This record gives sequence, C-alpha cells and structure tokens, in this order.
Amino acid sequence: MKTETDLSLWSIIERLQRRLERQGMRPADADRAVALALRQLARS
Repeated sequence: MKTETDLSLWSIIERLQRRLERQGMRPADADRAVALALRQLARS
C-alpha cells in the first residue's frame, strides 16, 4: 500500500534539515543554511 507523502512546507524544511545533517552538517549549521535559502526564495 502506498503512503501519501506530506508536501507541506514545514515537512519539506524538516526533511532538508535532516538530509543536511546526514551529510555531516551540524544541526545549527543546517538550520542556518535552510533559513538563508528560504530568505533568498522569499526575495525572488
């Protein structure tokens, strides 16, 4: 049975942060990187 993927903005942000942490980024650095990316997107 296929589960439905949560595509809310919050869920996407959390998955991105976890992915960055799995790749070796410290949690605080991952938070900062995601926040900067979101600010840049908001300005576009």
